[in-house]
Amino acid sequence: MNTKTLAGGLIIGVLAFLLGWLIFGMLLMNFYQSNTTSYAGLMKDPMEIWAIAVANLAFGLMMAYVFNLGNINTPGKGFTTGLILGLLMTIGFDLFLYSQYHLMNKKLIGVDIAASAVFDGVLGAVLGWWFGRNSKTGS
Repeated sequence: MNTKTLAGGLIIGVLAFLLGWLIFGMLLMNFYQSNTTSYAGLMKDPMEIWAIAVANLAFGLMMAYVFNLGNINTPGKGFTTGLILGLLMTIGFDLFLYSQYHLMNKKLIGVDIAASAVFDGVLGAVLGWWFGRNSKTGS
């Protein structure tokens, strides 16, 4: 992995952490709570913030690695690629959990898939810009 890819992964990891806190931790928090099965001891209070940060960094590095391999270097291609990756990963993850646990209802799954896809599309647009920012052909 080259320096540009590592830096892009770090940028996306930090942005995912902050944007995720805003969207999922603030704006959609009540919706997620009211559509998730809850029982005593399920939620950690306080959360393990370090684990959320490491997860976001790993996600950012994964996106940067894929974008580098795919030569994704414009915001438009980045948005589309991020949206598709987010859509497929969230469908896989949410339906896997739904198949085995009484944790989320179908309404939450639908909203989570849509919100995550758009969220990952925005991250992808930023990463596409990052990879193409010094390019004469990137637009």
